Amino acid sequence: MTAALPGVVDIHLHFIPAELVARIEQGGFPNVGVVRRDAGLVFTFPGMAPSAPAQPALLDLPQLAERGAAEGIELQLASPWTDLLGYTLSEPEAVAWTRAYNESLAAACAGQAGLLPLATIPLQHPGLAVSELEAASQLGCRGAMVGTDIPGVDFDSPQLGPVWEAAAKLRMPIIVHPTFLEVPLRLQSRGLKNAVGRAGEATIALTRLVYSGALLRHPDLSVIAALGGGGLAPLTRRIIRNHELGWSGADSDVAASIGRLYFDTCGTDPAYLRFLVSRVGGERVMLGSDYPFPWEPRPVHKVNQAGLTSAETAAVLGGNARRVFGFD
Repeated sequence: MTAALPGVVDIHLHFIPAELVARIEQGGFPNVGVVRRDAGLVFTFPGMAPSAPAQPALLDLPQLAERGAAEGIELQLASPWTDLLGYTLSEPEAVAWTRAYNESLAAACAGQAGLLPLATIPLQHPGLAVSELEAASQLGCRGAMVGTDIPGVDFDSPQLGPVWEAAAKLRMPIIVHPTFLEVPLRLQSRGLKNAVGRAGEATIALTRLVYSGALLRHPDLSVIAALGGGGLAPLTRRIIRNHELGWSGADSDVAASIGRLYFDTCGTDPAYLRFLVSRVGGERVMLGSDYPFPWEPRPVHKVNQAGLTSAETAAVLGGNARRVFGFD
């Protein structure tokens, strides 16, 4: 185990509080279920296939804290597991579920040094999402993680305007994480959902957000693209050209909107990370591991191997996160 390095922040990891599981098992949420299997907990929500088994590390708070120290990470931002965002729940239960997850996550993090919570919000009900974002801020959540697959709502929908406005006003950064309510058949084998499917889903959602102009309408809105933004950075010129050809429907500066996004390092190799920094700037990339999922076994080491300048490395490892989330 190595000493945590001063200032290193991991903004992308997931946690399920045991208190939340207990409330499900006690019948607290009529349309949310959990089954204990040898491979892990399996969760069910209406209109969705059962979740993958939740590996034990998702619920192991001491292991999460120890992992940070072992990797030399000083501060970890714990987000909900995106399989449990509950985007198919109706209004009353969506509020109860969101509030319970945020309360239990905040309580768990309060007892562990070096952990801070990020919230979930019910984006399928944008009006409720605003009030729940405000409630999460009061609980001590430092931002929110949202999924990309929302029933009846796309990321360029005017319905989400009040959510972006509230996040900007509250200075609550939003991490956009690719999700699937229903995994397309072509992605259901060979691990394609995670190998390539999520990258495509992220690219589509982020491009819609860019075309919506929301990032320019709300200068204090901070949006962080998980998984390195999927294919958005390599496809930037194509996304802009689509707008130049009149096909995007956007009436704002698309290049400027892309320039307002932040990106995490998850799912990138050192060479790609070096490209990402060269494309978007060292001040717009943050360390993200997706722990406990095994995509980034040595996240800090990877950043150190990317051939960045010392200033860029310091910014990516923690300086940017501390500035954007207001830790300083």
